[in-house]
Amino acid sequence: MTNPQFDTLCADFEDLISSDLFDKVSELLHAAYLQESAVSHQNQIRGAVWSASMRPIISLPVQLSGAITTLSTRKPLNVHFLYLEASPQTYLSEEAMRALRLDDMVVVGEPVSTEGRGSSIRLPLLLNGYLVAVVQSPAESHFAHLNILGNDFTRAAGAQVRFDGDDKTVHFEISFP
Repeated sequence: MTNPQFDTLCADFEDLISSDLFDKVSELLHAAYLQESAVSHQNQIRGAVWSASMRPIISLPVQLSGAITTLSTRKPLNVHFLYLEASPQTYLSEEAMRALRLDDMVVVGEPVSTEGRGSSIRLPLLLNGYLVAVVQSPAESHFAHLNILGNDFTRAAGAQVRFDGDDKTVHFEISFP
């Protein structure tokens, strides 16, 4: 579901590696990556701006929707997302998909063509309680190891994204109706 132009936009994401999500980013967000979340919805979630590249990152509770049948639990997990307004689609890494136990699923979803790279499926998941059709981050992409929070989520949730701060500190948060 990715196109070459979007993947090129993501070419410099090597400053955010998977191990950062488990330790440094989890500490910064006060949420353990891919661990059970105590909540399934919050009205306001504060994120953080990561690295010298000023990447906006936020942790959202993610859980299976009723359209997915699996042998695993439906409890939400903390998933750390790189917020990327330019992305029309929300993506989950293979690692996050496994943590949600989507390897033993039966899903009612929407097939998606990935422009000659095979096909994928949009998976109906609940992100902070809002139903969003998520696609797995393509294995050959520059962002395969990342979860990307796209514009589709902010539209579906009616969310407002805010950045503020001063010369030394930048704040990032998402508010929900």
